[in-house]
Amino acid sequence: MPYKVVFFDIDGTLVNEDKVIPDDTKEAVARLKERGIDVFIATGRAPSQFHAVAKALQIDSFVTCNGGYAEYKGKPVFGRPIPRDVLERISEWAKEHEHPLVYATANACYTTVDQHPYVNEAFDYLQIVEKPEYRPTVWTDTDVYQVYLYCEEPEEKPYVQAFPELRFIRAHKLYLDLFPSDVSKAGGIEAMLRHLNVSPKDAVAFGDGLNDVQMLSYVGMGIAMGNASDEVKSYSAMTTKDVNDGGIVYGLNAIGLL
Repeated sequence: MPYKVVFFDIDGTLVNEDKVIPDDTKEAVARLKERGIDVFIATGRAPSQFHAVAKALQIDSFVTCNGGYAEYKGKPVFGRPIPRDVLERISEWAKEHEHPLVYATANACYTTVDQHPYVNEAFDYLQIVEKPEYRPTVWTDTDVYQVYLYCEEPEEKPYVQAFPELRFIRAHKLYLDLFPSDVSKAGGIEAMLRHLNVSPKDAVAFGDGLNDVQMLSYVGMGIAMGNASDEVKSYSAMTTKDVNDGGIVYGLNAIGLL
């Protein structure tokens, strides 16, 4: 089947546990583009959190914030911000419980607590040098597509119960991704494909996390990384090798794109 577009998750898919892009993955992405295939990043990260990856792979189109915001070649094509009344409530809750938040906008990330060790550790984990600017009320005048809640696992349950309109995904031992419950990578990809007039059956997606299951099910060829959990693999059409074992190249070869 002549697939036209390929969507790649970042962590555990394009980059390994050390946040390094394998050389064969770089070569594979370059070959896809040489063949005229549109290549996208589809990630839970905010746009400002993957500049280095996008630059290294020369990818300028993406579905980000777990599907809440999407751009094609520098131009916005979809946005589903978190309602401001919800942002107001979550801000009050986090302040009361002394948990920092980071707000993800289309252009930058902003924090409610300046230089908090949890936030710094998480950004260091992602190997992002530039820490979020301290601007606790940015949500009052700027669209926010995702919120990062910094707390340990036993502390998250009250938030989940109090905010049914949000989806909570633990991305790290110190923080969770929060975004509208009706948002997913699949929804962002659907909007992107509609913009491009491309059918889902002509799209491929690679992923390894629980936030990838909807997109793996939605596209014509969903490919789970070998390092994905069995649950994630159950939503995919096929499973490729581990990110450190040529997983991207193996998967693309298997479906005839390389």
